[in-house]
Amino acid sequence: MAALAQDAGLPDTLTLDPIVISGGLTPLAAENYARSYTVLTAGDMAAAGVTSVQDALRRVPGVAVTSTGDSYTQVRIRGSEFSHVLVLIDGVEANSPSGGSYLFTGMDLAEIDRIEVLRGPQSTIYGSNAAAGVISITTTQAGKPGLSYGGAAEVGGLGTRAASTYIRQRGERGALSLSLSARNIDGDDDSRSGGDKDFNDITTAALGGSYELADEVTAGFTLRRSWQEYGYDTTNSPVDDPRDYQLDAPLTAKRDETYGALWLEAAALDGRLHSRLALSGMNQTLDHFNAGAATSDDRSTRRSLRYTGSFALDGRDAGSADQKLIVAAETERETYRSSYNPGGTYERDTHALALEYQGRFADGVSVQAGARREFNDVFRDATSWNLSAAWQVPGQELRLRAAAGRAHVNPTMFQQYGYVPGAYEGNPDLKPARSLNYELGADLGFAGGRGLASFAVFQSKIDNMIPGTADSAVNAPGTSTRKGFELGVSVQATDSLSLGADYTYVDASQANGLPIVRAPRHQLGLRASQEFAEGRGQASVDIRHVSGTYDMEWFNTAYPDTPANSKLPGFTTVNLAAHYDLNDEIRLHGRIVNLFDKEYSEAWGYYGQGRTAYVGVEAKW
Repeated sequence: MAALAQDAGLPDTLTLDPIVISGGLTPLAAENYARSYTVLTAGDMAAAGVTSVQDALRRVPGVAVTSTGDSYTQVRIRGSEFSHVLVLIDGVEANSPSGGSYLFTGMDLAEIDRIEVLRGPQSTIYGSNAAAGVISITTTQAGKPGLSYGGAAEVGGLGTRAASTYIRQRGERGALSLSLSARNIDGDDDSRSGGDKDFNDITTAALGGSYELADEVTAGFTLRRSWQEYGYDTTNSPVDDPRDYQLDAPLTAKRDETYGALWLEAAALDGRLHSRLALSGMNQTLDHFNAGAATSDDRSTRRSLRYTGSFALDGRDAGSADQKLIVAAETERETYRSSYNPGGTYERDTHALALEYQGRFADGVSVQAGARREFNDVFRDATSWNLSAAWQVPGQELRLRAAAGRAHVNPTMFQQYGYVPGAYEGNPDLKPARSLNYELGADLGFAGGRGLASFAVFQSKIDNMIPGTADSAVNAPGTSTRKGFELGVSVQATDSLSLGADYTYVDASQANGLPIVRAPRHQLGLRASQEFAEGRGQASVDIRHVSGTYDMEWFNTAYPDTPANSKLPGFTTVNLAAHYDLNDEIRLHGRIVNLFDKEYSEAWGYYGQGRTAYVGVEAKW
């Protein structure tokens, strides 16, 4: 119960797994993890009728999603900068060394098995970029023995066509999985002037496997490729009305992403020592075109080698030990090149050592403590630490938890070395941002186990913040503060009806007192899910309210003037979804996004998706 309550804000769209894969240097039991987190499974997201990762994340407490068109989406956690959120895909860091973040440009859920969202600093585990939290995405691998295969298709508004297929094989010693997906959206003219449609086409291929080389020795790999082409408009300022900010233009871009890893796991000392060695990497390329003619491009890469060793202090197997010590050593190289920049390819190296203790005691207390030291070739070396504890009150459905930690975020390579003629020049002398974070929480079960509630209050203070609104990047003086709380309640009202609500309040401000942009002060989610036809069907409704968001008024500001920071109008959207299983293999589904066709903005001059309907079919054998 206590671990379940961590996710009480998303009752009908969540299923808690007993293991939090990304919560420590090695996976740990959910009941021993003391920070706030959410786990979304493929089944949860299908039942909610969402088809992209960014739409799934909109339903998570403490997470703010900002889209400036279908092809550009940023994610923040608890009022953070978007570059302070680390994204992992099958354990491979996906954040771009160039921009510091991962842009969720319509990432399809067809290949996704689960998403873990960890709220709070994770630099001790993952280093830079994880100061505000981690979004860990795991693709589907072969689970059940034998051969399995299937596929899905969907059509809908905005000229949407989507299809996916997979085939998986698991034997006695190994497994292999292959999945393919494509989503083509004709789109609409984002400038609203009757011009060309701003399309978004994505194709993804994922391959993964593992093989038991010997007793207690297993090797595996994962590989993911994504090809995207999309259209977008230019901007026009100054204008009086934000509706006139976008100007129709024949601009397109192509994004090519590759993520992969090779890993080897082995056990020794009768299972007391578990070791894992992983070599991972990513390549990202982005090419821009105007009427088909190339205008600019950039390339970024990352290569990482990491060893993790887990030792059971209590003499048991390290995988299930109550007391364990984990050590990690990592080396990483990042590169960046831009066609605008005459400096060629830039490189930077980081080496790190980390130590973590995970403990579980008979009185219901669990403790997680760790420290990490990073050795940088272009920055001052950095130390991060984390301490958290939880207590399951004996005889009660109540769990109390607390956490504190220090984290850091290195400047992006664009902030250091980027160059845009006449508009921007990088600053190689930037310092990493540093944050100190605290969290207190409680989780409570009620109504005889049919209800769950959770509460968390948090605060983060950040020094050396790097704002991105000038012709160069600088470390801002003073301390930026984020503070707030999260509430979540869920109840299984009947055997077939579940209800839930969550609310997040965030007060995020710069050192000068101005609000942090695109960090909503209020986010409220209301959800209901009703099964019908003896459980073969399910219908759900999702209501989302967002208000208190500030953004910079670029639409009425002429460069190089600094735009005003003003409040966006609040908005409420309603989404519907339903599915029905014709049999054990075939499922029909439908959904309506923005049922009441509400016009809303998550950033000045850009508008959210209008009312759109979709229908589809899924099959599996």
